[in-house]
Amino acid sequence: MSLEFLLAGLPEEIKKAEIQGNINLARKLIAYWLSKDIPVIHRKRLEFEGIRLQRLHLYYPFTYNEALEEARKLIDDFTEEEFKNYIEEGAIDFIEFDGVRYFERRFAYNLGFRFPDIKRRMKEEEGQKKKREILEGRLKALIQGDTPKNYKVKAKITFRVKEPQGKRVKVWLPIPKESYYQEKVKVLNFSHPSSYIAPEKVGQRTIYMEGKDTEEFSVSFEYVIKEVWNRKLFEGTLNAFKGMKTKSGIQNLTDFLKEKPPHITFTPLLKGLLDEIIQGKDSIFEKAFAIYDFVTSRVWYSYVKPYIYYDHIPHFVVENLRGDCGFQALLFITLCRMAGIPAHWQSGWYITPYEASPHDWAVIYLPEFGFVPVDLSFGGKDKTDINRKAFYFGNLDGFRMIANDEFQEDFDPPTKFIREDPYDNQVGEAEYEDEKAFGEHRIEVLSFEEV
Repeated sequence: MSLEFLLAGLPEEIKKAEIQGNINLARKLIAYWLSKDIPVIHRKRLEFEGIRLQRLHLYYPFTYNEALEEARKLIDDFTEEEFKNYIEEGAIDFIEFDGVRYFERRFAYNLGFRFPDIKRRMKEEEGQKKKREILEGRLKALIQGDTPKNYKVKAKITFRVKEPQGKRVKVWLPIPKESYYQEKVKVLNFSHPSSYIAPEKVGQRTIYMEGKDTEEFSVSFEYVIKEVWNRKLFEGTLNAFKGMKTKSGIQNLTDFLKEKPPHITFTPLLKGLLDEIIQGKDSIFEKAFAIYDFVTSRVWYSYVKPYIYYDHIPHFVVENLRGDCGFQALLFITLCRMAGIPAHWQSGWYITPYEASPHDWAVIYLPEFGFVPVDLSFGGKDKTDINRKAFYFGNLDGFRMIANDEFQEDFDPPTKFIREDPYDNQVGEAEYEDEKAFGEHRIEVLSFEEV
């Protein structure tokens, strides 16, 4: 899926209108430019911008008073004075829509990620507590010598079109693929008999269905996932890789060293940062961990808008020192490739016996170990926990479902229109014959057992 047109800029008057929050004017200016005879790359860029602006308001739903009320629901004893202070400090994301200020839908959670005092006051749901406890229990057990476990998981995803028009719709739902530490994948049931299951070899695996847009589309599946535990790598990480030999001659991995515009590009900004990060580092281990250490130590976790709204994700992370799991993984992957370390994307769900949610991480190639997982956001979650940080550099918990091994890949069969998420697929996509369709999803954990 080529999105290189995002490297093209927007006309100055459109950028100015967007910055000023005059979205209606920006859309009129886009229509004006599209009526002119302009180069194809500029036309594609403007059409893409029109798509982005069409749905931007959905991600900024709260007025000032509504946002304050939302924060008070989630944070104990939250005051309006705090709210104003965080706005002035730039800690709360908002946008002006035609003269009215609206706030980003998950701003309160981002305050909790960034400020320890807010984190202590955040109301924790029982499900979140259970997920945290089961994960922390397994990490501790593995580090203390427990044998890695395998889990057999059964799950189901259901998708429906949000605003049906009474038309036939095409739907792509994510399904697991056999990949490294995930095996024995079986599709169990699906809602529409005339479905097509993409082969294992594709970068982003889906099941494709067609039907009426008033119907629900679903698929259930099972797979076995293994905990990844390399004690030698874990101990080497804690001991600055002393005594670890680095074999030379990485071969046949050039696909994992390439640029992939618009996001995985080797820019001067990233080159300067990389030189600073790996200065004095000689081995692949040292370089890879130095990049990992930069991201996990310096970048704080933050929810972001849908990825379609960002022109260059690694630049955003570097310039703002924040980002979600995928943003952090993408910066890491890009810097690793620039340093000559093969790296690629991996994503799907973080799934426990209690619930599942989308999640992204990275995979890199280390000569003595082969391809190993690296989870930036999990490794940097507690910046004071040295063992946790070392664990997620080459090891991985077993609470995963892998659907994607590549970033920015076409589906099989491909979509006709730009996807809601052009880069990844964790919750499904839909389209009509003549336009994009938007939907909502539900994930169910049917069973989760040790095998």
